[in-house]
Amino acid sequence: MITLDAPTPAALPAAPATEDVYFDFHTRTKNLTAHDVTLTVDARGLSKIAKVAFSSNCTAHGLVATCSESFESGSNPNIGLGSMTRLTLTALRGSRLGATGTYKITGRSAHAQITGGTGSVTVGGPSFGLDHLADHTNLKVGSNVAEPVRFTNVGNRPARGVQTVLAASPGLDFADHYSNCKYGFNGAIHFAECYPKGAINIGETAALAAPVRLHVGSTALSTYLDALTAPLGQPGWPDGQGIKWTWGKGSAPALKLKVIKAGRRSSAPAGSVSLPQTGSVTDYWIASLRARNTADFAVSGASAQADAGKNATLAFHLTANGPATLYDRSGGEGVPTAWVTLPPGTTAVGHSANCAPWQENNPTAEAKGPYVCTLPGIIVPKGQVTNFSLTLRVDDVVAHAKGGVQLVWGPDPADSHRPAFDPDSRNDSAVLTVN
Repeated sequence: MITLDAPTPAALPAAPATEDVYFDFHTRTKNLTAHDVTLTVDARGLSKIAKVAFSSNCTAHGLVATCSESFESGSNPNIGLGSMTRLTLTALRGSRLGATGTYKITGRSAHAQITGGTGSVTVGGPSFGLDHLADHTNLKVGSNVAEPVRFTNVGNRPARGVQTVLAASPGLDFADHYSNCKYGFNGAIHFAECYPKGAINIGETAALAAPVRLHVGSTALSTYLDALTAPLGQPGWPDGQGIKWTWGKGSAPALKLKVIKAGRRSSAPAGSVSLPQTGSVTDYWIASLRARNTADFAVSGASAQADAGKNATLAFHLTANGPATLYDRSGGEGVPTAWVTLPPGTTAVGHSANCAPWQENNPTAEAKGPYVCTLPGIIVPKGQVTNFSLTLRVDDVVAHAKGGVQLVWGPDPADSHRPAFDPDSRNDSAVLTVN
């Protein structure tokens, strides 16, 4: 079975601006191949509100189109299946703000059952432009820091309410809890989703009545606050994050809104689906918060013995001694790795899954190294020990043959620079000895 993900409701900006609507599918079947999929998109329900254009893989007959698709799930069916099919919508001139239409998607294939669905489109909508958040440096562990959250409705319809999602990265937690916010966590990241009461008129600038106060914990180092402010009812992030929510205590105060600049009243009905954001307007910002803290990382060595022609396995590890948690959002540039050189007289014949030759598909590197051993993720808490192993064949017996393990920062050892937060260099290298 191939199933359409529930289409996200769309809000159309004023013509001639357009809005593209995309479709994603999923399956639980491994190694599924279906190259003969035909999707039928029936957009007749949009005839009174929008001009509809179909993507190039579709053949249209009026507002009904048949679209050719090809899906392959591979060995991991948990990864979603994108599609080529899309709609490009333009609001009809003179269409009433708040007018809504629907479209329907069905499908067929000889190799899979296709489950479609229905999507909705509305003319106009609110759109929140969030002000920049403030970055902070040199924060003292144990202190609290305040982060104002302020936004403006730059859309063409009022919003019937506000929902604000906040994500505090490892080392941060919320210093205040409100009765109209729900709280949860996903691993080391804390979330809050708040629903302050109050409609937001067109052009109105408002703010959370109290700044978000964050507590800088003992594990804080380079950490962040993510903030997303959207019209009440807007689907999206943090949906699908696997968060278990708990509402704030009823005895706690409610978080309120504060009007900074009054907007204008409108006869258009309030909306809950945001217009697409254009230009410099965004409803999502990230504040960087850096604490005065340290995070020590260390590598271990290993020794083994084997006769000529026999194998020896060297088991070693990389340890996070803390006290801070390392949270690297740079894409791997700020995570340590272990750079491994082999003892002379040996050839690598095996390695743990988290180690690999520095040059993939290079027989010389695979046999003689060097090898790079990596951590399992971008969040590295105090106490995490990552185990590695290399299996070596002894070609020539060399007494006390020494290789080494070197702590390296970033993916390229040539550009490695030890960060200031790891001041102890004495445990950055270790010896691997055979015989």
